[in-house]
Amino acid sequence: MLVDSIRKFNPNSEIVYCTDRHSPNINGVTHRLEFDGNPHEIMTFRLNSFASSGIGGPAIYLDTDMLCLRSFDPEKFLESKDLYICERSFGGDALFNGNFRGMNYLEYDQMPLGKVYPYLACTTITRNSEVWIELADVCDGLSEKFRIWYGDQEALKIVAKRKSNGQLGFIPEHTYACLPENMNYVSQATFLHFKGPARKGLMIDFYKKIMEL
Repeated sequence: MLVDSIRKFNPNSEIVYCTDRHSPNINGVTHRLEFDGNPHEIMTFRLNSFASSGIGGPAIYLDTDMLCLRSFDPEKFLESKDLYICERSFGGDALFNGNFRGMNYLEYDQMPLGKVYPYLACTTITRNSEVWIELADVCDGLSEKFRIWYGDQEALKIVAKRKSNGQLGFIPEHTYACLPENMNYVSQATFLHFKGPARKGLMIDFYKKIMEL
């Protein structure tokens, strides 16, 4: 569904599918890049997969549970910055659950989500793939629990502090990873994000509407 929606509005896009050696092929992708890591440690797997992709030019990196709503050119963003990361728009005041999925993140328990993780890794625009090497190295150095969950956001937070204003820019979640229930933003959004099991059914409904346009 993601690939179909990208092709609808960006028909000439080069779409790179980063995956393991066992996942099925996806119609419409330009390249399939397989990474030989541990897919159960999803955070380090994804960051190292992007780091090893060797993509030498401007690109946008997306979660798979997203849909594209309009044309998009990452090069236009990168005229003045080397990296754009997604800044949280929704739920920043919600309190973080330090016992998420039975794992211990109690150092952040009951802190505002916007303070714990102000940046999201679902949409990232980079001049090349080199920043993923830095992000992967940071994540690899974190405690083991972050390899399974939250490691990408933890690494983004750390790397963002290292970057100068001239290198780093921000894109808002409500435009580049909009949650489908936020109807005030959906019509202006470039990408929708259907994160979490409860939104997956909505993704199918939105996909059908998009492909009928």
